[in-house]
Amino acid sequence: MDLLHLLYDRAIPLTLFTTLGIFSFMFAYALYKTKQRLSKGLVIMGMSMSFFLLLISAASFVFTVFLGYNS
Repeated sequence: MDLLHLLYDRAIPLTLFTTLGIFSFMFAYALYKTKQRLSKGLVIMGMSMSFFLLLISAASFVFTVFLGYNS
């Protein structure tokens, strides 16, 4: 099957996973820029949570494209 056809069939879940990934990346970037004003524990917890969400989003994206539901 063509990769573009797979992306077209699964557009809605892939859009949600991409949006979650972009927002978690933006949150990590904002934490990185303001790390001097925040406590070290808060920055570490926020960064780890953000990268965990980014990892979940990327894994869900790959799962949906290649192993997801059959159409």
